[in-house]
Amino acid sequence: MRNLKKHVRNASLFLVLGLGVQLSATAQEAEFGVKAGALYNMPSYGSSVSSSDSKFGAQAGVFVRTTAKVYLEGELAFSTFKSSYTYEQKKFNPTFYQLNLPLQVGYRLVDTEQMTLRASVGPQVNFNLKKNQATTNADFKPFTFDGLVNIGTDFDRFSVDLRYNHTINKTSAELDSRNRMVGLSVGYRF
Repeated sequence: MRNLKKHVRNASLFLVLGLGVQLSATAQEAEFGVKAGALYNMPSYGSSVSSSDSKFGAQAGVFVRTTAKVYLEGELAFSTFKSSYTYEQKKFNPTFYQLNLPLQVGYRLVDTEQMTLRASVGPQVNFNLKKNQATTNADFKPFTFDGLVNIGTDFDRFSVDLRYNHTINKTSAELDSRNRMVGLSVGYRF
């Protein structure tokens, strides 16, 4: 538990310091907001898994985004999703509860008074809040790292984002598994 607190604290400090340095170096303004939406998990498994199903999930969180044409965006989100697969003729149905910390660099492709169209990429750190059994003898890793691609639009104070995440490291070595997720979220900027 002590390591968990240390990792969450360090990740939060990294986000705050990164945004602080970026904001002060360029004297940019930032906008803050909340977001929520749906996830669709399409995990990939190695040959040891005989069948698997894609499942829906949900996400909610807060974000901060600089207002320049080239922008930096950080988030802290909670997500939950399920997985279903058969390993060694035994069915597994884990439910994941995660804290997600993405940090993105983006570009505003269209930026008018009526709307903004933007695209961004970046890394994401995921921490499993609940231990899940991957196989009879092994658990899923507590930390995973994703690469993400996002496209979004802003109208007035509302945002809509479509995102694809792909896990870089294996979520379970025994299953040779990685998460692939598509997320659609709606946000409100203050």
